[in-house]
Amino acid sequence: MTSRRIALLATAGLAIWWYVLERLPMGEHLGFFHLAPLGLGFNSMAAHLLAGRFDVDLDAFIGEAFFVGDRTISYFGIFCALLRLPLAPFGVLATLDITGPSCLLAVCLGAWFQLRALQTVYATCPESARRDWLTVAFAVCILLGGQQIQFTRASIYQEVVCWGNALAMGFVWLAVSGLLRGFGKRTLTGMAVFAGLALLDRVSFGIGLYAALGGLLLLRWRLMLWPSVVLALFIAATAVVNYGRWGDPLVFADFTKYALNQDQTPDRLVRLAEFGTFNWRRIGLGLNYYFVPVWMWIRSDGHLLLAEARARLVDVMELPPGSFLLSDPLLLGMAAMGLTGLRRKPALPTLALLAGLSIPPILMLTAISMAYRYREEFYPFLVLAALLGIQRLCAGGTAFGRGTRSAIVAAVVVSVLVSHALAAIYAVSPFGDAEQYVEADGWIGTYLPRLRAGHDW
Repeated sequence: MTSRRIALLATAGLAIWWYVLERLPMGEHLGFFHLAPLGLGFNSMAAHLLAGRFDVDLDAFIGEAFFVGDRTISYFGIFCALLRLPLAPFGVLATLDITGPSCLLAVCLGAWFQLRALQTVYATCPESARRDWLTVAFAVCILLGGQQIQFTRASIYQEVVCWGNALAMGFVWLAVSGLLRGFGKRTLTGMAVFAGLALLDRVSFGIGLYAALGGLLLLRWRLMLWPSVVLALFIAATAVVNYGRWGDPLVFADFTKYALNQDQTPDRLVRLAEFGTFNWRRIGLGLNYYFVPVWMWIRSDGHLLLAEARARLVDVMELPPGSFLLSDPLLLGMAAMGLTGLRRKPALPTLALLAGLSIPPILMLTAISMAYRYREEFYPFLVLAALLGIQRLCAGGTAFGRGTRSAIVAAVVVSVLVSHALAAIYAVSPFGDAEQYVEADGWIGTYLPRLRAGHDW
């Protein structure tokens, strides 16, 4: 059986596992087979695109609307709306919610791309017990841990991030293939397609992929013609959308026109004016939120730790708390090995790719809002670095000692267990700032009733 078929069967098994999970008493929102809040939002966007318009129906985006003159605008990219265009000939575009299946397809594709990238590393490493150990361990984490499990919640917010991550993983797969087997015109053009689609989906993902490929093309300038054409076409399409929405091809979102900020949270406008959408002063809070969540500690005065800094710098720090150190220990360990290896033997193409892929995580660390789903922006950088780390370790001639093997097994087990626990918690976590829930009811009071009820209220 070919490696491609193995990857396909493994990914199909992952989809079946999600279906089994949501049949367990873990909450009606767990999984991808339920109706989603605002689930017809992209349907409205698709219908308007078919009519040559860039606005949306207000009812389809209640709570997420932007008002530009007398029009209702959404800041979400059009990629997920384009996925719904095939519904139009069947007369169900206005009524059929495919948010859940779309999320499922995105995550399956992301897993498949990662398995193919892992297979590429496996095929280019010499045969050894190390290669077998690391490949099996990483494959288990891809299928049953990390990003493939933690974010199993159907919502338009999650759909956009799932597709951004899937497209980025396709980019990473081709990047790994190029680094290990050589970059050809076909590989670079494929990377350009993934980058362009990501730009239409979620700009933070797109900017990272564009920067990574742009740096690589400067090193492979003889092959840059067709990839550059593809990148330019997607930039033009994005500029048309931006101009149709905001009247400016360079504006992706104008939060001064966000209905929620105008009606319910005007204090956000003050924060936006003072610190902007992205600001380096938030890096400390970002590292805390994504890696070492001590912010979740409730102080003796009833407020969360770092409450003053949060109120001054960010709009939202959403539930649930999490940490890559717990959900992805093997991934972080392999990524560290890959990055430290570059210090000894730097390679310009690798450095260019990693530098570009580091942009989305940096943006998330400095963003005015911090959400659990934004963790997916970190994975393309971490996965590429981890695959480089696996390649480096496989070059060793000796087998792993018992202590190393035990550490690898422990890291895999922790990743799988923590990822499933976080999926259950994320399924019932309410949207919005954590402070309003936790300071009122405490952590147990916030989650225990919701876990029993199986929904987020």
